[in-house]
Amino acid sequence: MLTSLNKLIMKRFNFTYYSFPRMAAFLAILILASCSAQQKESEENYLVVLSLDGFRWDYVDRAHTPNLDYLAKNGVKAERLVSSWPTTTFANHYTLATGLLPHKHGIVANRFYDPEFNEDYNSPENRASVWDGKFYGGEPIWVSAEKQGLTTASCFWVGSEADVQGIRPSYWKKYDHDMPYSDRIDTVVHWLNLPDEARPRLVMWYLDEPDSGGHRYGPTNDTLMNLVSGLDSLIGVFLNEIKALPHYAQINFIVVSDHGMMQLSTDKRVYLDEYVDTTLVAYSDGLFPTMNVKAKDGMQDSLAAQLARVPHIRFWKNGEAPAHLESGYHPRFHDFVLLVDDYYSMYWSVEQSRRRDARGVMMGAHGFDNANTDMHGIFFAMGPQFKSDYIRPPFRNLHVYSIMAHVLGIQPAETDGSLKEVEDVFQQIETK
Repeated sequence: MLTSLNKLIMKRFNFTYYSFPRMAAFLAILILASCSAQQKESEENYLVVLSLDGFRWDYVDRAHTPNLDYLAKNGVKAERLVSSWPTTTFANHYTLATGLLPHKHGIVANRFYDPEFNEDYNSPENRASVWDGKFYGGEPIWVSAEKQGLTTASCFWVGSEADVQGIRPSYWKKYDHDMPYSDRIDTVVHWLNLPDEARPRLVMWYLDEPDSGGHRYGPTNDTLMNLVSGLDSLIGVFLNEIKALPHYAQINFIVVSDHGMMQLSTDKRVYLDEYVDTTLVAYSDGLFPTMNVKAKDGMQDSLAAQLARVPHIRFWKNGEAPAHLESGYHPRFHDFVLLVDDYYSMYWSVEQSRRRDARGVMMGAHGFDNANTDMHGIFFAMGPQFKSDYIRPPFRNLHVYSIMAHVLGIQPAETDGSLKEVEDVFQQIETK
C-alpha cells in the first residue's frame, strides 16, 4: 500500500499507482531527501535573548515572579550577573553583545562626544548617529552569526540599528520607545513563526523597564516591585506563545539585564561648581554618578587640582582608572573621569539639579562602581542546551557573548570573555 507521503509525491509529479514500480528508486531518493531535511531542521537550535533594562539581581527575591522562577527551576539562574564599568545602559548592552569591555568597544556612555569624528553620539540633535557603524567597535553576536550564514533579528538592542562592519541583522527595527510591549512580543513571535528558510536563528529584544521605574521610585520602593511582577507576567505571555510553536523544543531562551539600580538620597548631593572653576572646562559628557570631562587647552593641571578638593568623588586621568574597573584609555573618556560615591548624586550646580528635579526627582540611579552588588543584574537561561534547576555563582557579563556563540554553534570573535568560565551552564560541552 502506498503511504500518504508517496501518494502526495505521485500526485505532485503526475505519477499513477500503476507507474509506481518504475519510479520506486526516484521516490526513495525524494523521501530520503525529505527525511534528511527534517533531520537537519530538528538539529537546529534557536536562541532568543531578552534584556530587561535595569533589572537588579535581587528583585526576584522581593517581587512575585513565577515565570522567572519557572525559568530558574527548568534552566539556569545566575546568583548575579556582574556588570562592566561604567554600569550604564548603552555600555553594558554592547558589552553583552560583543564580549568586550566598554573601553575596547567604544560605547562608553549613553551619549558622548567623539573627538576623532568631531560628532556627538546619540544626542537629541544627532539621533542618526546610533545608525552609524563607525561608532561601534568589536563584533556583536548578530554580525558574527550573519557572517557565518545565520539569519538574525533584533528589536531595539543597542547597536543593532547600525551597520557594524557593514552588517545589520536580517530583521531589525529602529528604536521606538512608545512601541507597546505587547507589540514587541508579537514581533518576536512573528519572526519565530516565519518559514524555515526565513526564520532567524538568533532573536534579541529589549524592554526599557524596570529601569525607568527604578529611576523614578528607587529600587527599594514597593511600587517598583509591582512593576517587576508585571514584567514577569509578560514573560509568561511570551512563554505561552513560543510553547505553541512546533519547534519550541529547539528554542533556547535567555533573560538578562544590563545593570542594577542604587537607591539615592536627596540630601546626598555634590555640586561641582562650589569647588571647581567651570570656566576651565571645555565640555563634559554624562551626569551623575559618572562624568567624562574635557579641560580647556593647558588647563588640565589646574582642573585636576580643583577636582581633588571635591568631597565624595573619585576622579582619574583617562586610562588611569582603578584596576578593578578595567577601564583602559579611550579618547571618548576625554581628560578626566569622575565617579561620585555610592548613594550620592553629582551636578555641576544647584540650578542644574533643580532643572532635573523639575522633571521628577530621581530616586534611583546606576553607573556606580561595579564592585557594589547593587549594580549587578540577572541571567536566566532555559532550553535544550542548558542545565535544569541549576544555580550558577555570579559571573561577569563579558561571558554572555561566548554563551550565545556556543548555543548558535558559530565561531566566536575575539573577546574579553571566555566560554570556559561559564561552560558549566550547559548540559554537555566540548571545548578546545
